[in-house]
Amino acid sequence: MRLVEVQGRDRALCILYGLSAVIGLGIMGTMAVAFVVQNADAGFLGVMENFLRDATSNLATQFVYADLVLVWAALGAYMIVEGRRHGIRHVWAYIVGAPVIALIVTYGLFMLVRQLKIAAARDTGGPPSAGHPVRPVTVRAAP
Repeated sequence: MRLVEVQGRDRALCILYGLSAVIGLGIMGTMAVAFVVQNADAGFLGVMENFLRDATSNLATQFVYADLVLVWAALGAYMIVEGRRHGIRHVWAYIVGAPVIALIVTYGLFMLVRQLKIAAARDTGGPPSAGHPVRPVTVRAAP
């Protein structure tokens, strides 16, 4: 399903997720370019080394960096579960892309694709879990 075909609440959520990805890309991209320009004389590996050093140079930056890594891991697990539930392909790219681009960008894009899948399933009358059908659970009584 395409965004132009989505209506109502689904459209509003798609726009919200898309805007968060675009705004995040603008902000984080600007910051990344500024850091690279400031450290350009160090070369590619030097830029990476300087970034990791600066990101872990004191307790405050270690706190923020560790929190970001933990959020990334939790969201990665969520994206895997939701990706399977809704039949979203290439979920690994959203997870691996987060440290390369920015978590706000890849998560916003994932949520946008997820909402499009939900809207498409609703419009076709299919279950929201189009990726993997729910299997009934059989419960046996104890003798």
